[in-house]
Amino acid sequence: MQGLRTSPTAPETGGPLPLAVDLDGTLLATDTLHEGLVDALLHSPAAFPGLLRSLPQGRAAFKRRVSRHAPADAANLPLRQPFLDWLKEQHDSGRELHLVTAADQAIADAIAAHVGLFRSATGSDGTRNLRSEEKAEFLRRAFPDGFAYAGDSRHDLPVFAAATEIVLVNASPATAAAARAVNPAVIAEFPPEGSRLSTWLSALRIHQWSKNVLVLVPLLLGHKLGDATAILHCVLGMLLLSLAASGTYLLNDLADLSSDRMHRKKRHRAIASGRIRPLHALAVATGLIVFALLAPLLFRPMLSVAIIGYCALSLLYSGFLKRIALIDTLTIAGLFTMRLSLGIELADVPYSPWLVAFAGFFFFSLALAKRHCELMEAQAGNSLARRGWEVEDWPLTLGFGAAAGMSALIIMILFVADDALPSRMYSHPAWLYVAPGAVAVWLMRIWLLAHRRRLQHDPVVFALRDPASWGIGAVVAAAIVMAL
Repeated sequence: MQGLRTSPTAPETGGPLPLAVDLDGTLLATDTLHEGLVDALLHSPAAFPGLLRSLPQGRAAFKRRVSRHAPADAANLPLRQPFLDWLKEQHDSGRELHLVTAADQAIADAIAAHVGLFRSATGSDGTRNLRSEEKAEFLRRAFPDGFAYAGDSRHDLPVFAAATEIVLVNASPATAAAARAVNPAVIAEFPPEGSRLSTWLSALRIHQWSKNVLVLVPLLLGHKLGDATAILHCVLGMLLLSLAASGTYLLNDLADLSSDRMHRKKRHRAIASGRIRPLHALAVATGLIVFALLAPLLFRPMLSVAIIGYCALSLLYSGFLKRIALIDTLTIAGLFTMRLSLGIELADVPYSPWLVAFAGFFFFSLALAKRHCELMEAQAGNSLARRGWEVEDWPLTLGFGAAAGMSALIIMILFVADDALPSRMYSHPAWLYVAPGAVAVWLMRIWLLAHRRRLQHDPVVFALRDPASWGIGAVVAAAIVMAL
């Protein structure tokens, strides 16, 4: 970067004090070391042991190895915009700005070049880890007449104590109080944004847990609502599957971190925006999946096998299968059908080929409806997010989706006629014919909304939020009750 010096110098007296700015967690909303480690672990696992072997050489050497393996993508890293705007004002008013960070020098140079505000950029050099006391001593020597410092963590407390003025950026209440105790000269403060609880709930996609209600469906269809053990097993299975699914969502966000940051909407996700550190997300994802796999060993070991299969297929879909047209929608249908099959196993009801066949065609139709909506939006000029599909493919999604929906309805009618009616499990089985009619109305509505580009969510999630869908569901439930 032209005009950038690698060593700060004291300014002329009489002006504002030079401001030293921390990088990770302060100027950036994320941690570059975390990002490099996660990138190596997920995208180059064979290189990860080599990175770990550099740890005995010291943290500075370790950071250098990581930065060389995963160079910082400065243009896409999340900056703290309110703080950056304030820095621009300080720069315009004549204050010297210096980037001083524990991150490796290569990362410091890349960020400083991208931001374009700093007179110098100094980071760890492979030998010296510029953190805490080491950073405080460096700044004392560089600015013997005093300096201001902007930081965010408890590791910055020795630097806050050495500074003449301080700026608190995204500091926790405890860190902010400790900083004021060692140096009350706070010239600006940028408190944390948003709730950490709501951030994590968003990243875990708690709203997607509603899909796992399908695990409970066999309780109703198998007349097991009076079996406390079956109910307990199905509820526990639903919760553990939900935890495992949340773990896979975090892993998917970590794997897609770079592409998400270039996406108009996905760049606001919790990990992409820096509100959750990558290593924290990886630790939580691992913990959720491991817990979901081990807990069933206490009551239904089979559930652990099912969750392994679900996680494997879900991750395979996110990493590869979602890029293949039609295979992506078949995989989604398979994941939904797996939920239903798991409920059958946990409720200890006999497998029904009718139910499994219906579910396969039904969810394949719904997956195609979502793709069809995306293709219709692309027809209207919006970008096509899904690789593997082309804008001109919309007649295929319409044809295959309508055919799959009609196949599901035919299977449902044949089930009522050839299985439910002769079974003598219902006192008034004719009421069961209401169910296929109501499901047909719902499917036609879903496809109408998809064709009009109004199906903005997963159809199952949409149904759980849609009053009309609840009304149609109530009709189906009433028909089943009347048939009993």
